[in-house]
Amino acid sequence: MRRTLLFLLQVLTISCIITSCEKEEGEGGTATIFGIVYKVIDDGKIIQQADGSYTFDKDTIIAKDEDVYIIYGEHDFGYDDKTSTSFDGTYCFKHLYAGNYTLFALSDYASGDKQPTLVNIELTEGSTSCPPDIYIYDGKNVGRCGIVGTVEALYKESGWIPGFSLRVYAQKVGSLDVSDTRADENGVYAFPKLDPYSSYTIYAESEPEKNEGIEPAKITVTTGAAGTIVKAEETIYAYIN
Repeated sequence: MRRTLLFLLQVLTISCIITSCEKEEGEGGTATIFGIVYKVIDDGKIIQQADGSYTFDKDTIIAKDEDVYIIYGEHDFGYDDKTSTSFDGTYCFKHLYAGNYTLFALSDYASGDKQPTLVNIELTEGSTSCPPDIYIYDGKNVGRCGIVGTVEALYKESGWIPGFSLRVYAQKVGSLDVSDTRADENGVYAFPKLDPYSSYTIYAESEPEKNEGIEPAKITVTTGAAGTIVKAEETIYAYIN
């Protein structure tokens, strides 16, 4: 009986020692996290690439005065601490125990939503570790997509030519809102800041017979995922009298 009690006391003592040595993620240790945040500005400028494809022209800058959040271990609600980036986009969390951590900063979507960009890092005691760079997004086109296409105009004296400076309109199916732009010297029009996975009527004003009224020369185009640009397969043909 005495040996059994002694054995149980020894087990409890060892268990307590092990438990006291196993520190959960959080403050109180000797590890440091040092990282950097970049901000990608997307205001919807569409440019043509050398291969003929189109993309949004974005500007990447240092993200200063941005909040960076940290989650200790497997916590799945909110965050445990936060700090702000310096003038050079850097941030730092000190005095952490070894373990797994999640870091994030927030992107500002055109819809008004804020979405986190997450990175994970594992710390060892006494280390200074650098997680992957964090990229956040800001601008009127974040979370949006685009449509590009061509319009041609028929002038009686010249035949069909690219619709240079012709006004083109975009209207989401089921919506009353209309946006407009002008085609460039090649008859190319571009609409950014559109809703993803949505159908749009793209049209130009056409006058098939002089003094017989204006009617739209139109096509329907469906957008893709956020951040993508769909090229309309059909050309818009407008009669100009």
